[in-house]
Amino acid sequence: MTQQHNTTDGTTSVDLTAFTTFQTTAFAQDLLIINKRSDLNTLTDRLGSRSFIVIGGGSNVLFADDYNGVVIVNRLRGIEIIEESTQNARIKIAAGENWHDVVIKLSQQGLYGLENLALIPGTMGAAPVQNIGAYGVEIANFIDSVEVFDLRTKTFNHLSPNDCDFSYRNSKFKTNEWRQRYIIVSVTLCLSKTFAPILSYQGLCQPDSPTTAQQLLQRVIDVRQSKLPDPAVLANAGSFFQNPIISRVQLQKLQAKYRDIPYFDIDNDKVKIPAAWLIEQAGFKGHQQQNGAGVYDKHALILVNHGKAHGKEIYALAREIMTSIKDKFAIDISPEVRIIGTITQ
Repeated sequence: MTQQHNTTDGTTSVDLTAFTTFQTTAFAQDLLIINKRSDLNTLTDRLGSRSFIVIGGGSNVLFADDYNGVVIVNRLRGIEIIEESTQNARIKIAAGENWHDVVIKLSQQGLYGLENLALIPGTMGAAPVQNIGAYGVEIANFIDSVEVFDLRTKTFNHLSPNDCDFSYRNSKFKTNEWRQRYIIVSVTLCLSKTFAPILSYQGLCQPDSPTTAQQLLQRVIDVRQSKLPDPAVLANAGSFFQNPIISRVQLQKLQAKYRDIPYFDIDNDKVKIPAAWLIEQAGFKGHQQQNGAGVYDKHALILVNHGKAHGKEIYALAREIMTSIKDKFAIDISPEVRIIGTITQ
């Protein structure tokens, strides 16, 4: 286990700027890097009674203030096929593996299904927490089990998809109870050896549909790169807001005023509205503040840090957007990014 710095007097002295893709300046009391499974056995002793959070690539988190606790960085590595048949395979992937690299590697090995999820930032461990998804595919569809380290019992356990209670961009890992109890060690996926592309998203099937996994991967990468900024060039955390789900009754009321409002069917009673459309209609697309916080000019769902914006300034912009959407459409939108600091946990 690697330790960046330790303070025992409650001060926050570890600079977290390099550990998040928003690149905002914030400090923590301590930072521990998990490099191997055995590090977890002594973790509870190292933590003591201090508060903690776990991050991977830091691509879905915003430190809105300093954090008076311990930041744990999960860097466990390894990919292993643990069971295989002529139809499919079960693959165990360590939580610290880069997600996009996992997608590429498995697809190249003839294990299919994840292609639509290419170029999503973050690590394997973050994927089940968020139940990441894109272009008609969710990671929950492929999860066989999630291996966790239980901080209460100091044991390694396996959780089933039913245990995890997956839903749209959500799982039980987001609850305070599980956040304080479990650290994700690895995820076992079940993937098919037969390529069966999901092309329901318009951008993937026009003008010509991909016929191979490599073509689909490249199409997804091209679509995402055309809309989403590279965090290494323009600091961001990907999609900042979840797409809200509303009732069909509310949709009909909105259609009376906004005839072109886009939506996607969820079931007989509910639809999903693109948050990017709502934000653009509210006039925030391309918005930039003097402090450096802004909304990406190619995709309104992305909040960006143009320079030296503080996390609390980006969060203030997010709250301004949420309030505006509520006032204009009577729709609540929620952050997809986890907000950390004294403002909220």
